Amino acid sequence: MNSTTSFKSNPLNKIIGLSIILSMGFLLVILAGIYGNWFPIIIGIIFAIAHLPVVITQAVYNSSDYDFSFDPATSSSTNVVKEFGQFLSAFLLVSGFYLPVILHHSLILTRTAMVLTIIGGTLIYGTVYTFSSFFDEREDEDEVPDLGGGVI
Repeated sequence: MNSTTSFKSNPLNKIIGLSIILSMGFLLVILAGIYGNWFPIIIGIIFAIAHLPVVITQAVYNSSDYDFSFDPATSSSTNVVKEFGQFLSAFLLVSGFYLPVILHHSLILTRTAMVLTIIGGTLIYGTVYTFSSFFDEREDEDEVPDLGGGVI
């Protein structure tokens, strides 16, 4: 086995790499706040929690899988909860991207602080999203394995 292949496939190395990228994102956001303004830190927090509604509604959606209700009208309520979480997450993400631009046009943030905040926030959100997808266990228990029985 090649040493570079084992380095890339080791999950601990992936977690350490994502942690380094996350710390770089927070560093950029804090550096943007050096100019005497605390708004980039608030925007960094918005980017950090932007994926949280999706995670929460996904947990609610998955916990309601075993209610044995086969009525399509009742199953749409779980889709509404899931879609609301996606909407709220998208709202936070778009707010995180456009709030530095609005603050820059209002002459509250400098151009450098705006760019550092957007890049740092993108790194933060990308890392949080990758962490959550890395630890997301998608088990397809609903699928019946093919036993090779042929046609009945």
